[in-house]
Amino acid sequence: MEAAHGRAGTGADSRLVLRSRLGALTLVLLCAVQFLDIVDSSIVNIAPAALSELTTGFREGKDRNTALGAWGAISGMAAAAGVFFGGLLTQGPGWRWVLFVNPPICVLVAIGVLALLANNPGARNRTSTFDTQGPVLVTASMLLLVYSLVRAPAVGWGSGQTILSLAGSAILVAAFVLNELRSHDPLVPFAILRVKGLVAADLTQMIAFAGFITMFFYATLYMQEVLHYSPLKGGAAYLPITVGFAIAGGIASQLITRIGTRPVVVAGCLIAAAGIYYVSRVPLHGTYVTDLLPGFLVMSLGAGSVFVSIAAAANAGVPGDKAGLAAGLLNASQQVGSALGLAILSAVAITRTNHQIAAKASQVAASDAGYHQALLVGSILMAAAVLIAVRIGNTRAAAPLVLVNTESAPEPAD
Repeated sequence: MEAAHGRAGTGADSRLVLRSRLGALTLVLLCAVQFLDIVDSSIVNIAPAALSELTTGFREGKDRNTALGAWGAISGMAAAAGVFFGGLLTQGPGWRWVLFVNPPICVLVAIGVLALLANNPGARNRTSTFDTQGPVLVTASMLLLVYSLVRAPAVGWGSGQTILSLAGSAILVAAFVLNELRSHDPLVPFAILRVKGLVAADLTQMIAFAGFITMFFYATLYMQEVLHYSPLKGGAAYLPITVGFAIAGGIASQLITRIGTRPVVVAGCLIAAAGIYYVSRVPLHGTYVTDLLPGFLVMSLGAGSVFVSIAAAANAGVPGDKAGLAAGLLNASQQVGSALGLAILSAVAITRTNHQIAAKASQVAASDAGYHQALLVGSILMAAAVLIAVRIGNTRAAAPLVLVNTESAPEPAD
C-alpha cells in the first residue's frame, strides 16, 4: 500500500496531494505530515506523497540533503514521541484514546495541505490508473508472513500450519511479481529497481528498522514488567531520544555534503547497534540513568544519522516522474522492516522465555531473559545492515539553487 500512495504522489500527480511555492512553509508541513504519520501510524499513510513533493521541490545536492535531514530526523523523533503520547493517553483518558485522536489529527493535516494547495492556481486535476491487484497481493503476502512468524513459536516451526502459511506467503509474492510483469500500468514498475543504490538503500532501511523498532518494544516491556514503570513514566523515558535524533539529523545532513551518504549510513548503523547492545545488557533490576539512558542516547545518534542518509541515498538519481514511487518504496521498507522485526524477534523472545520457564526460572526472570535475547538480536540486525549499506550510492553533490520552479515548466500533454 505504501507503493500505491507513492504512485499517487508521483511527478505531476504529486501536485494533487501536496504542492506549494512557499519552500520553507512546505518543508514545515511535509515534516509535520511525516511526524504525525509515524506518531499515529493508523492514519492512512500520506508520507510517500509528501516525500515525493520534498524531493522534487529541492534540487539534488546540499539543499535537498538539508531538507531530507529534517525529514529523516522527524522519523526517529516521531517514533519516540509516539511512545510518550501513547503512555500519556493510556494513563490519562484510557488506551482507546490512542484511536480516538485520529480524526482530529487527520483534519489538521488536511487543513494544512488544502491551505498550501490553495496557493497554486496552476494545479489541475489529473487521473492516473494502476492495477488494483498488486496492492492486494503484496499486502496479503506480508500479512500472512507476519502471522506465520508470530504463530510459529506457539504451534511449532515444523507444524503444518507454519509450513502452509509460509508457503502461501511465498505464492502470493510470486503472484505479485507475475502480476506486475504482465500489467500495463503496474504498481511497482521494476525498471525503477535499476536506479543505482535504490534497492540497497531500501534493504538497509528495512533491516535497520527491524532492529530499531524492536528496541522500543522490548525496552518498554522491560520498564513496565520488570521495573514497574507506569505508562506515562515509560513513555517519558524515551524523550531524550528525540533530542538525540534532532542532533543527529543536523549533523548528518552536513556530513552528507562533505563525505557522502555511504560513510554516514555505515557509521550510523554501527553506532546504533552499539547503543541497542548496551540496552540488551541491562540487569534484571537495573536503573534508567545508568542502564538504559546511555544506550538510548547512543542509539538515537546512530539511528538518526542512518535514516537521514538513507532518505538522501534512496532519492538520489531518481527521475522526477518516479519520485513518488521511490518514496513509497522507502516507506514500505520501513513498515515491512518494523513488522518483520517485531515478528521475528517476538519469536526469539518467546522461545528464550519458554526455555527459561522449563528450567524452573521465575516468570519475571524468564521474561527478562527473553527481552535480552530479542534486544541482542536487534543489535545484530542493525550491525548487519552495514553489509548492504556499503552498496548504496554515495551522494554528496551540491546545487546552487534551493527550489525547483516547476510552474515555469510546460505541462505534459494529455
